[in-house]
Amino acid sequence: MQQVSAAVRQAEFKNLVPVRSLEDLGYMVKESEMLTGKPGRDFVVVGADRPAFHVELDAVGFQFVRLDANVDERTSVSARELTQHTLGNAMLCGMLYTEAIQ
Repeated sequence: MQQVSAAVRQAEFKNLVPVRSLEDLGYMVKESEMLTGKPGRDFVVVGADRPAFHVELDAVGFQFVRLDANVDERTSVSARELTQHTLGNAMLCGMLYTEAIQ
């Protein structure tokens, strides 16, 4: 997974698609799963250090893990709870992006 996180972190801004809502996030994860056959999708928070996250859907809402951290700690949250985490906050501030699927 580290290679994928490096790709999304280093992607040119013009190749990134903004995530504007929880509906966008869910759609983009499902879109990636259907087109690639792999679970989840990688997202990046634009900013100084560009943290990357792998997001998957689960029965409760979303499950995510920070890809560029040394700890493989998965977090599961409902859609409502997501806005209280770094990932959701970045989305609300217009700073969450993902690479367009080619």
